Amino acid sequence: MKYLRLITKNLGRNKRRTILTMLSVSVSVFLLATMQAVIAALGSTTQLTGGESRLVVRRNTSLADMMPESYGQKILQVSGVTAVCPANWFGGIYREDKPKYMFAQFYVDAKTLFDVQFEYQISPEEKAAFQEERTAAIAGKSLADKYGWKIGDVIELKGVLWPVSPRLTLRGIYTGPRDTSFYFHREYVEEAMGRPGLVGTYRVRLDSPDSAPRVMEEIDQMFKNSTAPSKTETEAAFAAAFFSMLGNVKGLIGGVGLVVVFTITLIGANAMAMSARERFTEVAVMKALGFQPGLILTLLLSESVLIALIGGALAAIAAKVVFQFVGMGSMLAIFLQNFKITTGTMAIALGVSVLIGLVSGGIPAWNAARISIVDGLRRVA
Repeated sequence: MKYLRLITKNLGRNKRRTILTMLSVSVSVFLLATMQAVIAALGSTTQLTGGESRLVVRRNTSLADMMPESYGQKILQVSGVTAVCPANWFGGIYREDKPKYMFAQFYVDAKTLFDVQFEYQISPEEKAAFQEERTAAIAGKSLADKYGWKIGDVIELKGVLWPVSPRLTLRGIYTGPRDTSFYFHREYVEEAMGRPGLVGTYRVRLDSPDSAPRVMEEIDQMFKNSTAPSKTETEAAFAAAFFSMLGNVKGLIGGVGLVVVFTITLIGANAMAMSARERFTEVAVMKALGFQPGLILTLLLSESVLIALIGGALAAIAAKVVFQFVGMGSMLAIFLQNFKITTGTMAIALGVSVLIGLVSGGIPAWNAARISIVDGLRRVA
């Protein structure tokens, strides 16, 4: 600690270079923290999150292809199935066609939604009001808080995928592990479109997770020779399949993160090499005064690590503020419902910052510590 003042003084020798190096590290670590949070969210999305007792039935060709409405009653007759809820993605525009107004919208069977999504918590009065009124809707608490919605508010959506622009009244706000979705009545959309009777997915609740393999096989066998064969998956498998359509997202994000860190490490190494080269004479004088090479190496490395650590700390704080308090995280939560900057993500960001400081400052500091007194005093920075 007695050399801390010396280290901090040296950081201010070239303020412009120090600040630019810190900012470079901050930008890279901010991107890295974001990508790490995305990877963590992808991993948690494909794990069991209370949905181990649920299945998702869809067309075996594509999510864009529909199934007949009559499948619902047939699925309900399979042994082990306790509830079935048809659900279609609506994808309408709220207010403006901008990312900040995007959120998950589904038109569903209001009578069976809570039988399948049993983890959703809502008051009996709000649940009854939603189920009894054809133009009613419910929203997750996080979504309602984002837009400042209150019970009784009128919410208008402009249809994009479907030729319907519903005008809905918010009758309930539910809480639960995934409270960022918006639900309204399937009957409303069906009537407006002339009752096409088509369903995108069926959400199926089981009596036990142990029934899943048998029920999946029975459902798919039931519709195997129909005009709309099905593919039944666990909720976790369905989420994994959804992201697999984008390719190896985790690998891509991880690769980009490594490239970013490597690039910033080279930039930091260049800055530290310039600093060390300018101080060869100073290092020689320090050696003449009795400073040991190991101590000089430690001092120079400490400067590099401190610069990187300050930059990393700024990045971690910025990521937490931007994604948690500014609202950018809620936009990503549309697709990644568990996206957040956790304490673990911030710790990883700080750890990478220290690594950048050690690697970028290691060789310049080592070369400076090895220089002889005579060579140092002869050199002009």
